Amino acid sequence: MGDGDAEGLDPEGRDAYGHDPDRRGPRGLRPGEAEELPAELPWRRAVVFGGCEAGPVARPGPRDHGVKPWPDRVACALRQAGRGELACLSLRARRDLVLSEVRSRQLAQALAFGADLAVLACGGPELRARTFDPDVMESELSRILASLKGATCRDAAVVSPFDWSGSGQVPRSQRDRIRTRHLLLVERVAVVALRHGALHVDLMARQKGIDVARLWSSQPGRLSGRGHALAAAAVLRALADQARSR
Repeated sequence: MGDGDAEGLDPEGRDAYGHDPDRRGPRGLRPGEAEELPAELPWRRAVVFGGCEAGPVARPGPRDHGVKPWPDRVACALRQAGRGELACLSLRARRDLVLSEVRSRQLAQALAFGADLAVLACGGPELRARTFDPDVMESELSRILASLKGATCRDAAVVSPFDWSGSGQVPRSQRDRIRTRHLLLVERVAVVALRHGALHVDLMARQKGIDVARLWSSQPGRLSGRGHALAAAAVLRALADQARSR
């Protein structure tokens, strides 16, 4: 299987709702919160894709036990909230993919699924790349959203990452540069999302009061179990709010 492999969902729904693995996260979903998603979700087919922080760490460390990637948690929670009437596909990349690669490797499969809701993870690979061209990133994101909206997808959510500069993985001398890059990335993502009528879930804006380093694992560019849990919770809450506004 390649970079656009479909990831099977956990039939037990285990850890699907973004519960913090060690029960100490301040913003993971509380027990039972996922069941409070609107009973009548406005979607019938959802696809979750993108190339950043999608896979679990290869060798989980002490902070990473029970890691399940946040895209899979979101897909599983939506499927269960839909009570069998909402089909979900989670496309997991085997490595980081910048948006041009997401478009070339995953978009066709996402479109073929015929989803009316798409959740796109983006930005992490761009932050970690040797060079960063915000114009290219904006163009690629716009092309992806235009393709989704031009097909069957009436709703889309774009998820930008937690603050990597505070992860403990970035050398001190590079932190200001990475943070500046991240702020520019968020600004461009927000503009493109607004242009295409998409929801922007800015994880960086949702980490206030949280020890950012604990959101990241010991492996560069990979979230910890806590990070995946809190990302899933943020995405599900944003989607729930959108569903209630219908």
